[in-house]
Amino acid sequence: MSAEQNVAIVRRMVDAVNARDFVALRDGAHAEFKRHDLAGALPEVSGATGPADLIQLLLRAVPDMRIDIKQIFATEDRVALHMASTGTHQGELFGVPGTGKRVEVNAVNLYRIKDGKIAETWQLLDVWGLMRQLGKV
Repeated sequence: MSAEQNVAIVRRMVDAVNARDFVALRDGAHAEFKRHDLAGALPEVSGATGPADLIQLLLRAVPDMRIDIKQIFATEDRVALHMASTGTHQGELFGVPGTGKRVEVNAVNLYRIKDGKIAETWQLLDVWGLMRQLGKV
């Protein structure tokens, strides 16, 4: 697949998150999907249900979460994404009970595409920035 096609795959997954389309999230993940959390903040998930499982976990804490793409580009089978997630902290997240505060969290993800689906992702989430917004650091 071309770099442009791979960017489109990642964009569809972001759109699926924002639409709460868990079927599309499962369909867009390769059976071999594996997520690597470089900050060690969130559970590493795997398999075709991995992305949907993770998003459902996050939505319990931030039910109105929205992801906005800041930058995205690709080369061969890799797609790089800088994104910002925004929403209202309503439930427990990283051991912090819901605060009712609006938060914005930046992350950088690197995706590997295989057979037209996301097979692997490495994510670096700005956990420090989030905790600062929640008044915990």
